[in-house]
Amino acid sequence: MVQKIIGLFGDTQLYTHFNTNTLFIEISNHHFACWVKEENNQKVVAVELFHFEDNNIEWDDLFYDFRKQSALLDKSYSKTNIFYNFNENVLIPAFKFNAGNAANYIDLIFGNNDNTVVKYNHINFFGEEIYNTYRVNATLATLIQKDFFTVQEYHTYTGILKGLVEDDNVKGDTVLLNFYQKQFSLMVIKNKQLHIAQTFQYQTNQDVLYHLMNVANTFKIAPTADPIIVAGNIEEQGSLMKLLQQHFLKIYIASTNIENIAFENNTNYPLHYFTPFFNMQA
Repeated sequence: MVQKIIGLFGDTQLYTHFNTNTLFIEISNHHFACWVKEENNQKVVAVELFHFEDNNIEWDDLFYDFRKQSALLDKSYSKTNIFYNFNENVLIPAFKFNAGNAANYIDLIFGNNDNTVVKYNHINFFGEEIYNTYRVNATLATLIQKDFFTVQEYHTYTGILKGLVEDDNVKGDTVLLNFYQKQFSLMVIKNKQLHIAQTFQYQTNQDVLYHLMNVANTFKIAPTADPIIVAGNIEEQGSLMKLLQQHFLKIYIASTNIENIAFENNTNYPLHYFTPFFNMQA
């Protein structure tokens, strides 16, 4: 069942039925987020977030529910950027990549799946050329091409990594945690080199700590020295933050710049909830 969690809007004239703004969408097996950036100043003028159960996903039915509940998806936009937040992806150095073997990397790690479409994005991460290869459910891929205009498709990791390149604060060793519904992504950057990018499912706070401690041990993250940047679906004063702060000294909230926002503010949803979405770069 689809449940609309968040709907925040600014000037409705900015996303009328025919407009020149850009629609952004992120899709996972647990959530669907959409937001609109105004053409002239690139401010976010509206955002919606939906949660749904991931049992026996029928994408046709889900998109019907999204459109029925959304105030944004019934409009036409000049461009649509899609971000797929799915686990089945492989980051490949450019010198080992070619389009003909992209599917082989995915099949080797995740097994064969004929009901999918393989896609890939190029990333220049601080001078390192990477290809992010991923696969998408075939029905979902068809829906995206049928329902939206001028579509550009990316994996969420692509958007995050491109956003980090644009972030002047990424200078040394950084651990990045982005929290979503029932999952979180984790990236480790050391000396501007990506060492790991992985998404974990979790049910309890202890699940998060377990995965983070394992990664910290493997990649020699110093609990008292190396910064951990968190954002997304996490409470700044909540039990999960307090647990992480017991084991890591430098934990910071990555909030969205208020100057980039043009929708109504809601204290129930602080801006760091939206950072994983809004900081992505196409």
